[in-house]
Amino acid sequence: QNALAKPDNAGAAATDYLQLFGFVALGYMWARMAKVALDKIAQSGTTPYLSTKLVTGRFFMERMLPETALHLARIQTGCATTMELAAEAF
Repeated sequence: QNALAKPDNAGAAATDYLQLFGFVALGYMWARMAKVALDKIAQSGTTPYLSTKLVTGRFFMERMLPETALHLARIQTGCATTMELAAEAF
């Protein structure tokens, strides 16, 4: 609805929206992979591969996924500063 009222907001937020969506999608996939790894560990014990999978997933969740807050904040800011300069300034 916001994009219909102010199309410039959609343009100003497009890159951050795609980044945010990508991080969320990857976070979902890492959560699924972690569940599978934990289920396999519960069934037959740990292996170096499964341990590495869990450590890598935890790294993503702790070090990469928090970037979603940055992208959300940029999206919510709107287009005012992006659109402030006149076209002639470019």
